[in-house]
Amino acid sequence: MTGVGRRTIFEPALTLSPEVVAWVNDIAASRGPFLSRVGDKPLSVSMEGLVWQHETSVIPMLDCVWDLGGETVVLSLSRPLIEALVSTVQSGLHFPSEPTASLILELALEPLIVRLENKTNRNVHLLRVGEAMTLAPYLELEIVFGSVSGKGRLFLFSPLDGLVPVVFRVLGELFAQLPRQPRELSPGLPIIVAGEIGTLRASAALLRRASVGDALLPDISPFGRGQIALSVGQLWTRADLEGDHLILRGPFRPRSRHLENTHMTESESQLRPSDSDLDDVEIVLVFECGRWPMSLGALRSAGDGHVFELGRPIDGPVDIVANGRCIGRGDIVRIGDELGIRLRGRLACND
Repeated sequence: MTGVGRRTIFEPALTLSPEVVAWVNDIAASRGPFLSRVGDKPLSVSMEGLVWQHETSVIPMLDCVWDLGGETVVLSLSRPLIEALVSTVQSGLHFPSEPTASLILELALEPLIVRLENKTNRNVHLLRVGEAMTLAPYLELEIVFGSVSGKGRLFLFSPLDGLVPVVFRVLGELFAQLPRQPRELSPGLPIIVAGEIGTLRASAALLRRASVGDALLPDISPFGRGQIALSVGQLWTRADLEGDHLILRGPFRPRSRHLENTHMTESESQLRPSDSDLDDVEIVLVFECGRWPMSLGALRSAGDGHVFELGRPIDGPVDIVANGRCIGRGDIVRIGDELGIRLRGRLACND
């Protein structure tokens, strides 16, 4: 155990073994709170996450050093929390010195200790309580006991390049019984909305031959109908062009995908593509008229009638995008009754 009885510094450069990585990823996942009661007051313990670099607490913390079946675990709690737990044994009792403090705190937590012993088949004993001396890494907990709330820090072990100690593996199994909860993303998270005026499925051979002045005709062109498709990853919606504005015609929704089937009966040599085979590979080109920042909160609330500011000429230069990468630019031109994109230069895939 790092830092028991002395100050130590965690070095992030330490190698993490695959076993430790898997354990950390699982135990640090956001989960529902552990709910119980101590005395006549409710207790809630929630996982806040993993802290690698030490952070100074503005509230005094105390290290509670436990022995679990011969292995040492350090749980640091805020002083107000410990005083609230001690008060369940004797109200109005000032925080005593050692060894009285650990004896009274262990007595207050006896119902939880019994549950932990039954789950782990290990004896649990509080060795001592003292000034917080242990440093990161630790799992940060949010603890609410009655009307008192505070932080808890379950300190990890060193070195981190071997097997996970048995006691931590058991604690991981206990945490795993709590339901996972997805972390809520901030509504202010910035995202980028792309404006699509059309798409084209073209073979690699056709794109290789494309040169300056050639016009590409979209297979699908909402722009020709006075509309534009707005997309964010696999979400999209349709919008009408109204001067310098876009008027959304529905909320963002998942883009439908077509299922593709293939027969895997050919030999390995037959499945290996040749240069001529690659010429027939279809590449989806997306013609974008711009990209605009938008907050996640605004995306969630955007629906039919939402007004979107263009902020640039809709008929300006168009970006030609393949697999998320801009490979060229062009200008919108009318070819007969259709709209096309005339290339300003060679496509990047030709170089």
